[in-house]
Amino acid sequence: MVQVVNRLASSSLSGLHAHRMPAMEGRQCEEDQQEETLQIQLQNLQRQEEEKPISNWPVEAEDQDNKSFQKEECLGRDLREVEEILGYNFENKSLLEQAFTHSSFSGDCNSYERLEYVGDAVLNLLFTKEHYFLYPDLPPGPLTRLRAANVDTEKLARTAIKHGLHRYLRHKKPLLMEQIQEFTVGISQYPLHSNGLIDAPKALADIVESSIGAVFIDSNSSMDTVWTVFKRLLEPIINPTTIGRHPVTELYELCQKRNMKVKFVDLWKEVTAFEVLIDDRQVGRGEYGLKKEIAHNRAAKNALENMGRILGDNYKDHIVEDR
Repeated sequence: MVQVVNRLASSSLSGLHAHRMPAMEGRQCEEDQQEETLQIQLQNLQRQEEEKPISNWPVEAEDQDNKSFQKEECLGRDLREVEEILGYNFENKSLLEQAFTHSSFSGDCNSYERLEYVGDAVLNLLFTKEHYFLYPDLPPGPLTRLRAANVDTEKLARTAIKHGLHRYLRHKKPLLMEQIQEFTVGISQYPLHSNGLIDAPKALADIVESSIGAVFIDSNSSMDTVWTVFKRLLEPIINPTTIGRHPVTELYELCQKRNMKVKFVDLWKEVTAFEVLIDDRQVGRGEYGLKKEIAHNRAAKNALENMGRILGDNYKDHIVEDR
């Protein structure tokens, strides 16, 4: 009986084992296939990555170092070119870098504002000294006007354009290049000075003053060194013979001498213009949308040009009386 039971149990186990074996073999086959498929996918991904253009790769630390090196190399080349323009080699190169860095530029260098402050004071003193000894008979009033004409924004901005210093200004002012182009066209109409008729970008004058400040600091506060470097760059220097008159000042003085009443009508908010009335007659008009002062000056200039034609005999009578 026991033997019969054992045979039955053995037979049952064998049958059960026979049923389990195909199932286990099937799962093993599936796992092998999945593993093989995964290996193929990995190989395909690796091949795709190898075929990608280098430009699409993420920037590695080494690439960033290379870009940083290239940037520093470019900056160094620019600084050398500025030194060639100035004719001066800096002991402290960071002063020169700072002199051409606008406050809008985001970087690890300070802006030129402090050097500009120094350069403005140095330049005024240099011209004061130069004119005092060069024109011993000139009174303080004309000396002051002569100095102002040589250090104002337009005169210094012309210096920056003439020597190409504006090309090295580091900034993030989107409208500056357009303003520089407009100024470059404007100065071609007035070879020496427009006397307030064109708009000079202040940043151009700033970098001339900051360069003066940088040389002054770098040369151990040597005024003689600064004048030696910049006298040549500031040519042509305005003198008592070539100095022009501001159109507003000239118009008021002319009308005062001839007992003529002058009035400026401010239309700038409405149409960016000024009109000039002389003895209640419109004689001049000037327009400029970016700066009110320029429109005012242009109106005065236009009035000076039109007085004889518009006022006619009345204007001539005033000339006779003035004589």
